[in-house]
Amino acid sequence: MPRPWLIQSVLVVLLSSVAAVSTATACGGVKAFIVDEMPATGMRQVQGPHNVTLYDDSAGNALLPAATVQVDSALAEAIAQRYLAQYHGGNYDHLAFAGLVYEHGDVVYMYHANVPRLAYSVHIGPVSYVSAHAHIHVSATTGAVYGPGCGLGSGTVMMPFAPEAYAADLRGKRLPYVQFDSHFRVRDGPAPRIDGVIEPQEWEGAGPTVLTVGTQHTPVTEYG
Repeated sequence: MPRPWLIQSVLVVLLSSVAAVSTATACGGVKAFIVDEMPATGMRQVQGPHNVTLYDDSAGNALLPAATVQVDSALAEAIAQRYLAQYHGGNYDHLAFAGLVYEHGDVVYMYHANVPRLAYSVHIGPVSYVSAHAHIHVSATTGAVYGPGCGLGSGTVMMPFAPEAYAADLRGKRLPYVQFDSHFRVRDGPAPRIDGVIEPQEWEGAGPTVLTVGTQHTPVTEYG
C-alpha cells in the first residue's frame, strides 16, 4: 500500500475531478499524492511533466514517487510567500495550503491567501465569482509559480524558480499538510451522496454553517 504523506480530507470530492490522469490537463485536475513506496500492482504508468513518471491508481488519483519530487512542501510554501511578496507587496494574511493536484500538465501545490483590495474574477466549472483570495500554484517538479487562470490556475509561469533565494535547509523538508481540508465535520454512518441534491434522509440532524464567497472590492483587478 502507498503511504501518502498528504492526508485526504473527507470532502475532497467536492473540490476535485475524477478524470483520469491522462486527461487531467484541463480545468480542475485530479488529486495527487507523493508516495514513498509505490504499490507493486494496480498502477498504470503515465508520462508526466518534465519527463517525470506518474502513476494512475484505481481511484483516478495521480501518484508521484517521492524520489522524483524536486520541491517538497516546506520549500513550496516559501516559494508561495516570495510570490506574494513580489506580486502583492507582502500585503496578505492567512496563507493556507489547499491541496496537491495534477493539472495543466504539472503537479502543483495549491495555496491561497487573502489579499486586501484584490478582486480576482474566477470560475470553477459553471460557477463564476469574484474573490479577494490570491491563488498560488507552485510546481512540485520545477519550483515555478503559475499565474491565475482557468480553474484557479494556468500553465503560464509568473515566477521562475530561483534556488539561491531560499534557505538550503528547506530542501527535502515536508510539512504536515492536510489535503483539501474542508473544516466540515461529518457524522457517523453512511456518507451523503454528493450529487447536487439534498436528500432529507442524508442530512437529517446535520447542523448549518455559513459560507461566504466573493468580495466587496471593485473593480475587478485580475481575471482567471
